[in-house]
Amino acid sequence: MSPSSAASPDIAVIGGGIVGLWTAYRAAQQGLSVALLEKRTLGAGASGGVMGALMPHQPTGWNEKKQFQLDALVSLEGEIAELEAFTSLSAGYRRCGRVMPIHHAEKRRQSIQWVEASEENWPEPFRWRVIDHTPDASFLPPAEMPFGANTDNLSARIDPRSLSAALAAGLRQLSVNIRENAAISSISADGTLHLENGETLLPGHSVLAAGWESFSLIGRHFAAPVGSGVKGQAALLRPAEPLDRASPILYDNGTYVIVHETGDVAIGSTTENDFADPSSTDDTLDAVIASARALCPALENAQIVEKWAGVRPKAAGREPLVGPIPGIQNVSIATGGFKIGVAIAHRMADAALARVAGEKPDFLPDVFLPENRLRI
Repeated sequence: MSPSSAASPDIAVIGGGIVGLWTAYRAAQQGLSVALLEKRTLGAGASGGVMGALMPHQPTGWNEKKQFQLDALVSLEGEIAELEAFTSLSAGYRRCGRVMPIHHAEKRRQSIQWVEASEENWPEPFRWRVIDHTPDASFLPPAEMPFGANTDNLSARIDPRSLSAALAAGLRQLSVNIRENAAISSISADGTLHLENGETLLPGHSVLAAGWESFSLIGRHFAAPVGSGVKGQAALLRPAEPLDRASPILYDNGTYVIVHETGDVAIGSTTENDFADPSSTDDTLDAVIASARALCPALENAQIVEKWAGVRPKAAGREPLVGPIPGIQNVSIATGGFKIGVAIAHRMADAALARVAGEKPDFLPDVFLPENRLRI
């Protein structure tokens, strides 16, 4: 990047999490000069987590948001393959499917409706199914699924840390100006970025992708809260006996069990709207680990190798915010995906950059647009 483009890049991306990394990567692929400003280090915050579940919504009650997520889940496999080919790094991706125990007859009845809805709303070969048993009782025993289990072959998993590392490597190959430990203190209405070190920057356009901390940077411009953070705690376990790396994601009543390519198993996660320390773990995580061991007996003697906590961004109204921010010149936002952020980050990046170029992508739901959600 030339000195002039470093001082005034075409695009400044604020935040080096997965959404920001995808946005900077896409912008650089388009030939734009790009500066990526990260408060801490690339992949910090929620993007430095251990989970990586990529799971679709139930296929009933179809709407634009579910279609957006479906398209993202279907396309991500190819996007990851291209990224891995470009960087020679693995992102730990596998389309492994998902299994969810059914505990009562009414849920079984609803599940049959989801099967039918998947045939209507999901493309081949992806389908929702109901099964009566699993091949491996040590992974999910019959006692844990008294009315069978829901399953789908669309769900996948990824290693968020490996994905962040691959995207960061791609940015370096594309000569993106990466600035870590470069915190933004405020954003003026004219689009000027004020850094905590006293520096100011006025890019051609900025994309705010700083996760839950995005909301405080622009909150003063709006009458109502823009969004909030939701803390999640998770853990990595190492089973005494290796599990099949192709095992489906297990999910039951808020507990996830995800076998990663390394052989370690991610367990999570809590959902905490009130918290004092965003990075601490406590007995609420211990309860989730105990629940996971009951759900999956193969984890009974697994070693806990890491406990982790982070904060996910939840925009007011739950749907992500993607597009130009009302009342702030040449600044867009791309955040608020909450639990599905990793799965849709690449499509959020595409949409945000399309809006920067003055386009209105037809794949972006109207409910994601800040102009329809934020009031000055």
